[in-house]
Amino acid sequence: MSNEIPNAAYRWAAALYLLFGAFAFYVFYELGIFLAQHYLPENASGFSLANPNFGIWNTSIAIVMAFVVVAILFANVKLKEYIVDVGDELTRVSWADVKEVQKSTVIVVLLCVVSATFLFFADQAFLKVVNFILGFAA
Repeated sequence: MSNEIPNAAYRWAAALYLLFGAFAFYVFYELGIFLAQHYLPENASGFSLANPNFGIWNTSIAIVMAFVVVAILFANVKLKEYIVDVGDELTRVSWADVKEVQKSTVIVVLLCVVSATFLFFADQAFLKVVNFILGFAA
């Protein structure tokens, strides 16, 4: 038993950092649009929606901020070790093959349809019973 971490664990860790970066980009991009719509003057020539270069500026700022967030996360040694350990565990997972996933998906969809149908008819039956009882009370 060796304590070596496989290269695949580092690939999973890089994918998780990329996911963090993509999420941070999305948050900062949408935050820029929100701020421009609600808090910045519309006729300003700088960072406002009226500026034809707003999209470029907003995207650039979001990219820089996302890189800063990922750099801060990457600088945290404990978080880096944790993410590499998560990547190591993901290399040990036995993933289902395509046929198993397709069968499981069909089963789940069918059970959802059957459950929804049953609940619909049960709800209709209880509605008729409640209306029948309330008919006597009126």
